[in-house]
This record gives sequence, structure tokens and C-alpha cells, in this order.
Amino acid sequence: MDYHYLLNKQISKQLPVDYQNDEVIKAFLTTINNSYNNFDKSKKLADHAFNISEQEYQQVTADLHEQNELKLKSIQQLKEAIKALDPESTLNFSETGDDMINIISFLQEKIMNAKELELELIHAKDVAEKAAMAKSQFLSVMSHEIRTPMNAVIGFTHLLLQQDPKPSQMEFLNLLKFSAENLLVLINDILDFSKIEAGKLEFENVDFNLKDLISNIRLSLLQKANEKNIQLKLMADEDLPDAVIGDPVRLGQILTNLISNAIKFTETGRVTISATLTRADKDNVMIDFEVADTGIGIAKDKQTDIFNSFTQASSDTTRKYGGTGLGLTITRRLLLLLDSDIHLKSEPGKGSVFSFSLSFKNSTLKLKSSLSDNDDNYKAKSLRGTRILIAEDNQINVILAKQFMKQWQVDCDIAENGEIALLLVQTNNYDMVLMDLQMPEMDGYQTTEAIRNLPDAKYQKLPIIALTASAMLDIKDRAFTVGMNDYISKPFNPNELYKKIASYSSNNQILN
Repeated sequence: MDYHYLLNKQISKQLPVDYQNDEVIKAFLTTINNSYNNFDKSKKLADHAFNISEQEYQQVTADLHEQNELKLKSIQQLKEAIKALDPESTLNFSETGDDMINIISFLQEKIMNAKELELELIHAKDVAEKAAMAKSQFLSVMSHEIRTPMNAVIGFTHLLLQQDPKPSQMEFLNLLKFSAENLLVLINDILDFSKIEAGKLEFENVDFNLKDLISNIRLSLLQKANEKNIQLKLMADEDLPDAVIGDPVRLGQILTNLISNAIKFTETGRVTISATLTRADKDNVMIDFEVADTGIGIAKDKQTDIFNSFTQASSDTTRKYGGTGLGLTITRRLLLLLDSDIHLKSEPGKGSVFSFSLSFKNSTLKLKSSLSDNDDNYKAKSLRGTRILIAEDNQINVILAKQFMKQWQVDCDIAENGEIALLLVQTNNYDMVLMDLQMPEMDGYQTTEAIRNLPDAKYQKLPIIALTASAMLDIKDRAFTVGMNDYISKPFNPNELYKKIASYSSNNQILN
């Protein structure tokens, strides 16, 4: 409704006719009209503003209500999550209140507990690492302490067997040699198992003659089979490559473990070793290996257990046949590290078949067949003219080494510690040095470094062979790092020592 129009009309009616056209009256009426116009605009603006504020208020209220519902729902879910994570919690939540203060206090307590647990775990980890290091050091020390006398026992037994003993003495010496070698196998099993557990086992990738390796393993175990009057047969595929690239030591360890086990648990019949080429391309070959026996067999429910640490099929087996129960565990661990596994088929009283497959890289080398490790290989071969320095502080091992050197017609000097060895190297010409690693005054590492640092170039080429009773991997690595050329572990195989001496003396370009 136009209120100012009506008011203007009403005022005009009350005025005399003569004044209705007066300029002053018109101006007055105009002012009144403008005032009402302004009022009307202000009123409309005020009404509009009120309407807008009411809408915003309603919207804000709705938003707050929605957010509050969401908060309450989130708090309820948080309560349920806390109860699920800690069902034994004594914290009682209100069913209606938001309980944020209680929740925050509860979570702060849990965070503090978690931090305390984390500190405890860090401490436990440090303790475990120190214990593992202590275990490794203990094994290294014990390895050295046990292997040192074992070197003398096995070495002197070899010497006595080569001196035409009486038949009765021959029997006792063979038993002594057999027992000493069995003890060495047990020691090696424990050390290898420890290295695998610690993740410190490394694999070589070298060229080697596969057929030769398998044949030599058979020959090395043939005497044990003959003693039990069982056959030890080898069936090698004619298509097997002569040379492949891989780790011959670990493959030999796997096969030796399986064949030794087969011989141990077979009383009559035979043990058969098979190697078959199953796949070949320009880069790799796949070979299936199998060791089958006609022995006591293994019950179905025990076939998984025998691969567990320190486990055999039964306590009767342990008492009758002996052993640590680590051979098959180590074998399987080695195969798993080589991306393979071992398979078993067996039936009590009908024997067992262990099989596995390994992939090797092809070798381009033409490797000659190496000599087997029989005791008769080097009896008639003289190393006359070879001069060696033996750095060794153990007098029994010195006597043993001298006996072998005398047998091979090798001229040798003895240094009881590293300082004497360093002096003798500078005053005499040697074809090589056999360096014990643990000696008084200067150990084998320090002595080797000192020799390599001598000014004359010939000392950089002088062959130095580490001779140690420790079998830990880091010992071998360190020996090569300080400049040693090769490594022989005590107790040494006389034939292995002979081959090392023959090899380095024939290739020596410094002396004589």
C-alpha cells in the first residue's frame, strides 16, 4: 500500500483551495513525500535484512546440529574402538556424554605405555645383538681351540697310516681316523648351522668340473660303504656339462650330507647317486640330483620332522646311529638359499629317496679332471727344491707340519711368532709362507700387512697362505683383505696342503 500517497491526498483535502497550488505548500508536501519514500525504502531494507539473518541463523543452526551429531557419532565409534583394542580396560564411558576428557586421558596413558614398551624392545634388541655377537665370538674361539688339537690327531693318524703299520695297528688307526673325522663333521655342522642362522653364509660363483666333483665325492665315501659291504653306485647323465658356474663347496656339502646319511642308515643293499640334465639353454642348465638307498626308511609322520634342527626320526635312531640331527637341516637351508628345496620319498623298511634340482650358469672354460683326494695320490711325488716358512706357535702342529714337509722333501723354516716370521722373510728366500693367524707378538694379519708393506717389490708377490683353526666366514674375508693369497682350514687334509704348495711353488716367479 502507498501510504505516502494517501497521506498527501488527505492533507490536500484539508487545505483551502487557494492554498493547494501554493509553492511553499507544494514544497512541504514534496518533503513529506520524500521522507515517506525514504522510510519505505528503509523499511524494505530492514525487512529484507531480517529475512536474510533468519535464513542464515537457520542454516548455521542446522550446520551446528549436524556437526554435533557427527562429533557424537565419532566419539561413540572411538569408544567402541578403544574397547575393542583394550577389552580389559577399566575405563567406564558415559552412554550420553562425549567423555572427551576421559578419552584423551586414556589415550595419553596408552601412548606413554607404548613408548615404555618401545624402549623395552629397543633394550631387548640391543641385548639380543650383543648375545649374538658373544655367541659368534664364542664359536670362533671354540672352533680354533677344538680344531687345533684335531689337526694333530688327524694329521698324525695320516702319517702313521702311511708308515706300514702292523695289521692290528692298522685297524686301530683306521678307527682313530674315522672317529676324528666324525668329530670334525659334528663341529662343522654346528658352525655351518650357526652361520646360516646368523645370515652370514655366502655362496661362490666359480667355474668347476661337475662330473669330477660328483665322482670325487663318491670316491671319498666309498670306503665307508665298503666297510658296511654295501654298493655305492653313481649314475651320471652323459649329457651333463663338464664345467658349470656355481658353488662347488656347498654342492659338495649337500651331496656329502645326503650320501653319508644314506650309507649310515643302510645295512644291506646299495646307495645310488644320480645326476640328470633336465633343461639347458645358452645361459643356464638345470640338473636333477637324487640319492636313493635301501636302508631303514622313514615313517610318513616323521618325514617333515627330520628336517628340523637337532631332530632325528626317533630317539632309538639317535642312540644307534649317532649324529647331531643337523645334517638334513643344513642341507635344506642351503637348498632354500639356492632357490631350491629337497624332496623325500620313503617307506619304513624299503629305503629312502632324497632329490633336489639346481640351476647353474654355463661355463665357457674347458676344465681338466682334477685329482681325487685319495691318500695315495702324492706319495711318489717329490717337491724337492721348494722352500717354505711356516709361521706357527703350536709346537705339536709344528712337529706335524715338519713330518709332512720331510715326506714331500720340502725345505722349511719355523717362526714361532709374527715378529720372527717378518725377520726371516727379509733374510731368506722362500717360495711361500704358511701363516697361522693367531700368534703371539704379531698375529698373522699384522705380519702379512707388514710383509706387504716392505719396500722390495718381491714381497708383494710372495705367496702367503692362511693356515687357521677358525672356520668363521669373517676370518677368511679378513685374511684376503690384508693380502693373503689362499686359505687352508685346520685340521687340514694333507692332500689339500700338498696341492697348495705344489701350485704356488711351481708358479713362483720371485725366488731361486
